[in-house]
Amino acid sequence: MSAVATKEVADSCFELLCIEMVDWVVRSSGPSPEAALQKLDLMGFQVGQRLAERYSRDRTRFLDTLEIIKFVCKDFWTELCRKPVDNLKTNHKGVFVLTDQKFRWASRLFGSGGAGVGKDTAAVHLAFHCGLLRGALSNLGLAALVTAELVHPAPSCVF
Repeated sequence: MSAVATKEVADSCFELLCIEMVDWVVRSSGPSPEAALQKLDLMGFQVGQRLAERYSRDRTRFLDTLEIIKFVCKDFWTELCRKPVDNLKTNHKGVFVLTDQKFRWASRLFGSGGAGVGKDTAAVHLAFHCGLLRGALSNLGLAALVTAELVHPAPSCVF
């Protein structure tokens, strides 16, 4: 019997890699913060497309928008964050709000006392993750605009 070994990376290493990636993009993009946001979003989009392809390859095709959103909230998010989305709300007109009360990638943006970072800094760090979601949704057949905001209490995040 041969067992297929899975390759895993320690969470802290991955979180630090994301932080360094953001810093590198910001430094290499020059004085324009919009260029950094766009580059990070595009990087996340490409990664999100690939991950969605991998995580959904053994599933049947999704029939409607709600099935896609449920897949993203349960299966896709669990693969990324080791837990499903905490809350999903909709206005039944195509707007969905995903809430993660302990967004693991934002935990290093806050100090031990919960002191927050500036809104611009948070936006830059969340641009990659917005791209991840947008890319996954795109791969599953749903064109979307994704925004994110860190909310109190830290490290809660709303997409």
